[in-house]
Amino acid sequence: MSKGWAVIINPKAKAGTTKKKISIIKRLLDSEKINSSYYKTRSAGDEINIVRRVVKDGFRKFICVGGDGTIQKIIAGIQIQKVCDPKKIVVGIIPLGTGNDWAKSIEVPLNIKGAIKKIKEGKTKKRDLGVVVIKDKRQIKKRYFISYSGVGFDAFMLNRLQPYKWLGKYAYLACSIANFWFYKNTRISVEGKKFSLSKNIFLCGVGVSKYTGGGMQIIKNPAGNNGLLNLTVAHDFTKIDIIKNLFNLFNGTIFNDRKVLTVVDSKIKMVSKTGFLTCHGDGEIFGSGNLTFFVQRKQITHIC
Repeated sequence: MSKGWAVIINPKAKAGTTKKKISIIKRLLDSEKINSSYYKTRSAGDEINIVRRVVKDGFRKFICVGGDGTIQKIIAGIQIQKVCDPKKIVVGIIPLGTGNDWAKSIEVPLNIKGAIKKIKEGKTKKRDLGVVVIKDKRQIKKRYFISYSGVGFDAFMLNRLQPYKWLGKYAYLACSIANFWFYKNTRISVEGKKFSLSKNIFLCGVGVSKYTGGGMQIIKNPAGNNGLLNLTVAHDFTKIDIIKNLFNLFNGTIFNDRKVLTVVDSKIKMVSKTGFLTCHGDGEIFGSGNLTFFVQRKQITHIC
């Protein structure tokens, strides 16, 4: 028997402003008679441990209060736990992050009242979950992503993003402008069931949702529930190409460039002959190695 909703709150989301809204969220959930128990994260990764613990305690419904990183870790925790079928766990979101890319993709209101209204209504949908297997010389790791994962300029940029986070939704754009000059294209081979290519890439990534990186639109036609990955490869970019396309990454017109390829496939491998590839997912560095991407179809049950 369900114990109501486990509300997992990241007080540090959106540069720490989320903690100021906790009392408002509690009041609104109470006013809607949504039975809730509250859990705060203290550091990155706490979400996974909280999920494991409260699933054992009988919770089958979660509300994420935070941003894309918080919801990604909650969903990863749901996949990792061994108590019940992950598809039977329902996830709602009160989006209080910097970019809120996943909330935009699943069309959840970006205000607290609207998001709670959706949770109260209780309508759900199934959505695909992205998976990347990272293999290096010592180990094999599996990581989950809800929007986008890949290699290249965006992974390079994540390592330099922290000083720009105070800019909120403009952090990724500002970091891109400040650091593009230092990035060098990387030669990689990409192989799917239907294609293979080898290019000097600016960025190369796969996605199951439309938005990533604070509003970047790198995935052309994401379906979110068709069991397929949408691959985007931007190759042989010069510095002039980068300047020309920086804003196009955010307005969805990057695909008009002849050096940008898009492919749809169910399984995609990426390797580099010069060394391991650094992989990121949903705004987090996952690790380095040879990469295999695939989809777990309709694995996420979410409030819509």
